[in-house]
Order: sequence, then C-alpha cells, then structure tokens
Amino acid sequence: MAVDNVQALPPGTELGDYRLDAIIGHGSFGITYRAFDKQLAKFVAIKEYLPVEFAVRKGENEVVPRGARYADDFTWGRERFLDEARALARFRHPHIVPVLRYFEANGTAYTVMEFEDGQSLAEVLRSKAPRLPAEDVRRLASGLLSGLAAVHAQGFLHRDIKPSNIIIRRDGVPVLIDFGAARLAIGERTQTLTGVLTPQYAPIEQYSLDSKQGPWSDIYSAAAVLYHSIIGKPPPDAAARVGVDPYLPLADTERDRFDALFLAAIDRGLAFAPDKRPQSVEQWSRAFGTTVGRVESAPTQRLETRPEDPTPRLGGVSRGAEHPDVEPTPRPSRLGFWLVLIAIAAGAIGLWRYHTDIRGWLVDATPTQPTTAVAEKPTAQPATPAATPAPAPSTTPSTAPAPSTAPRADNASQRALIEKARQAALEARAVYEKADEAARTAISMAGEARIVAARAARPDLERADSRTYEGGASYIGQVVDGKRQGLGVAELADGEKQAGDWQADRLNGLGTVRFPDDTRYAGQLRDGMAGGLGVRERPGVERLEGTFVAGRFDGLGVRRSLAAPSMVQTGEFRADKLEGPGVETVGEERYEGGFRNGRRSGYGQITGPDGRVRSGRWADGKPLETTP
Repeated sequence: MAVDNVQALPPGTELGDYRLDAIIGHGSFGITYRAFDKQLAKFVAIKEYLPVEFAVRKGENEVVPRGARYADDFTWGRERFLDEARALARFRHPHIVPVLRYFEANGTAYTVMEFEDGQSLAEVLRSKAPRLPAEDVRRLASGLLSGLAAVHAQGFLHRDIKPSNIIIRRDGVPVLIDFGAARLAIGERTQTLTGVLTPQYAPIEQYSLDSKQGPWSDIYSAAAVLYHSIIGKPPPDAAARVGVDPYLPLADTERDRFDALFLAAIDRGLAFAPDKRPQSVEQWSRAFGTTVGRVESAPTQRLETRPEDPTPRLGGVSRGAEHPDVEPTPRPSRLGFWLVLIAIAAGAIGLWRYHTDIRGWLVDATPTQPTTAVAEKPTAQPATPAATPAPAPSTTPSTAPAPSTAPRADNASQRALIEKARQAALEARAVYEKADEAARTAISMAGEARIVAARAARPDLERADSRTYEGGASYIGQVVDGKRQGLGVAELADGEKQAGDWQADRLNGLGTVRFPDDTRYAGQLRDGMAGGLGVRERPGVERLEGTFVAGRFDGLGVRRSLAAPSMVQTGEFRADKLEGPGVETVGEERYEGGFRNGRRSGYGQITGPDGRVRSGRWADGKPLETTP
C-alpha cells in the first residue's frame, strides 16, 4: 500500500481527527493518504494540496511556496482546490467518490473522501489480465456513463479520466476519483503546470490550454479507458494521431468478442476531432443502445465567465469553450451507412440464432425436435423474511423432476415458445435497468445514513440528553419538548440499536438499525422502520439494496445471496419477494423472465456460461418445457 514520496507526511501524523496510515497515491498536484478517522472509527482517504512545481514541504508538516514569485499562484491554487472539494461534496452518486469534509492546515488544504475498498483499474489491468472479460467491460462502461452524466449535469468536467483514477470496489462497482478541475484551473492561470493531462487518455484539445473543452473531452478519455480494457493497452497518443492516424477501430479488430454497436460507440468516443465525437453523455449513451438514468431532468449546464469575475467556474468548460445546446445532426449519408450496417448485423445474428428453425420451415419432411421437460440446474430460492429481519434463507436446492419426454411438438409451437420467452426476457431487461439504478442509489443513501448515525453517536453531541425507559430501553441524544428530536442513539431491551435522525420520538430520516440477530439496515427510515431507499444485510447470508416500505423490501432493487450457491435477483419486489419481470443469476447462469413469489414463473430465457440461450416456461421455480 505504501508509496515512496520524500514530500509526504510520515505514517502516524495526526491531522485533527485523522491519523495518517499510508500513502496510496501521489502526482504533480498532491498526495493522497489512507487515514483512520478516530471519531467515526473508519478508514478514509485524504488528499493533500501540494503542487510540486511551486510548493515544497518545510520542516515536519508545513507546506510553503517554493519562492516569493510562486506565492500568489500557490494561494490561488489552494482556493481552487477547496472550491473543487466544496463542489464535489454535493455529489452523492454510486460512481463518484463521496467527499466527506475539507479543511486547511499546515499552510495547505486537505480533502477527506470515502476510502473505496478495492483496486484501481490500473492495478486490475496489471495484476489480473491486460484484457478484461466482456461482462466486466460492459459494467465499466455503464458506470462511467452514469457517473459522467451526473458530473456533467451539474456543469463540471472530470478532465483526468484514466485507469488509475477509477477504483473497482470489491463488489465490482467502478468509482471515479481524483477530479482534475483545480489542476486545469491552475494550468490556465500559470501556463506552467505540466501534469494536467495523461497523454494516452487525453484528447487532442487538452494539449493546448486555449482549446475548447467540454463533455466530449471526458468522453474521449472514458472511451480510451474502455479501449485499454478491451485491447490490453491504451490507444495511440492523441498527439501521434495528427496527420496519418494509426488508430485501428475496435469494430474491425474485436468483433468476435463484443457486439458491433458496443464497439462502434467506443470508436465514436475516440474520434480524433472533437466535433466528430458525441457531444454529450446522453448522445453517447444512445450510441451504446442504452440510456443514462435521470440525466434528462438535469441537462448539462453551459458554463460562463462573468465580466466582474473573470475566474472560470470550477471544472466547467474552458473560457470561450461553451458548446451548443443543440446536438449536431448526423449527415444523412453516414446515418444511412450505419443503418444498413446494423440491419445486416441484425440479420446475420437472426440467421445464426434461429438457423435450426429456418431449416425446419424449409424442409417439411424433416422430423421435428421434441420439446422436452428438462430438469434445470437447481437454484436456491430465498425464504420469506418477516417485517423485521428475515430468518436465514435455506440454501438447500429444491429437487427438480427427472427428465421426461414430452409429447412431440411441431415447429409452430416451438416458435411460439421462443417468441413468448424472448418478449418476457426483453421486459425483464427493461425492469433490470431501473432496479439496478435504484440499488446503486440505495447504496449511496446507505453511506449517507451511516454518516448521520456516526454523528448521532458522537460523545460531544450538542444539547444531548440521556433517558431511560421502562423495560430497559435507553436513549442518548437531542430532545425537544420531552420527545426524541434531532440526532440520537437508542438501545432497546432486546439488544436492538437505532441511531440517526429522530422526529416525533421515532427514527424519521436517515439512520441505521442493528437488530438482535446482527441484521443491519442503513438508509431512509419512517416511523422507526425501513422506509425509502436503503440497504439491509445479514452478514454471510443476504444483502438487499433498493426500496423498502414499512420494514419490508418492497419496490425496485437487488437481492444478493451471500451464502453458497451464489445468487442475485434484480427486479421489483413485493413483501421481500421478486414479483413480475426480473433477472436472476446463479453462478454463471443468467435467467431473464417472469417471477412469482420469488421463484421463476412464466416464460423466460436462460443464458449459460457458454453464451448459449435456451427459451422455456417455468412454474414455481421448475422448468415445464424448454428448447433444446
């Protein structure tokens, strides 16, 4: 974990409530440490402002300008560093690192962020494999699209997207860190800072501080990261693409691993000329064939400078670099070309997918393949939890019926089965997108709830009162008119512990609950019960991420089994059970289709580890008929 840097503060140094533990990164603009928060009893990441071109550490801790001529630039940059921290502190998004606090000390400034437990994408690409599996690349693309959409919607740019600035958490979620807004602001002011870009991931417009930058610039860098994840190395430097461009389109070189639409979207993002790239994340998302949640309600803002304040707004488009509100219309000839290409690809895929059926239609005398009742690989189905935490779900797979021969079916009935299963799978995928977004938002909400609960448990909480109740319950926290109101912590006689924001004598707002059986909930609460977005987890058993109503998992979300066999259900839940269209993965097998009472029911499709798709119909979790 430690990284050598002669300018760094030594491990054990204390900064207020924080004790530095290790150096986890450094660059031309500052040093990032892992630190222990003594008040919240958790690890955090602390970034120190220390631009090496015009600052140096003096003595044990103090940071000072390298000389008198650098003093103004150092002070101005420190203010931009704090401006960036203030701006990022407003974000609460699953793909953007949360900023918890910022402060000044030792003559410089510090930003305190959540410590994302995982590896940087750069470490993953170095240590595991130079090329990521296809599913991991798609997950990375989805996270980058979602995170950048949120950043751009608030009028900011990241400006320094590269593998080392993307953390892959242990649960596989990519998180953007280390925004480059303040670095670029200082570069614009001083014209001396050399570390404002990373050549292999920076677009050509970032090589000149006078060039027009915007969302298309971040899109280029994100596309370069996806290219690296697919190919195993970054694309050619933008500066090397002037004149004869050595870039080889992914749509030509990697079409055996990914669909043409996905590769074409990355190629578009890596267009050398800025005006040839998608001009917004929304536009780029459509090129992938997906949408980015909630971007429509918060469009990217045009950033301007004011005559009375010539300082460019932090992280936004450079001065004079505003982009038009109207997206450019593709030239008809290019649009027609892509439509024809997509139609040809779709036809080829259809011929490959249904070649067996087509052969049957053409040759009537050929005996038809019987539809058989197949014993599917057994899956663990979750048990019904109570309004308070559920008992541990059984992980013993239910026994499916032995294979038996069904009556011989004709091609028409088999085609009908395939079509109904395909429609059910499409509905399941649509619900999956919404449920996955709800789960990611719930995770973010749970993080905020834990912060509120930690504040409620502080020993120096203002206006705190201590109370005991009949039966052995106790409360330490804020009280108004004799009722629990504000921040506080309650412990019940049975061992349940509640912490967070209280109103009308009950938890109402953000907070955490720890139940006697060690089940834990963090998120929104209403009248003392889980109500809204949050996360409920029983360590080693299961984890629920999404919407709760009156203490039950009720709405869009994700349910994860933490015990073997591994299972993930995504969709809309009713009273803790998946109901309607949804997606279930068991090991490397993925089911997309209908559910009833938490079990597969109705039509759906199964995709195996080899990518082979089977259509079928289920009831109570058991297959009734499937295609061969």
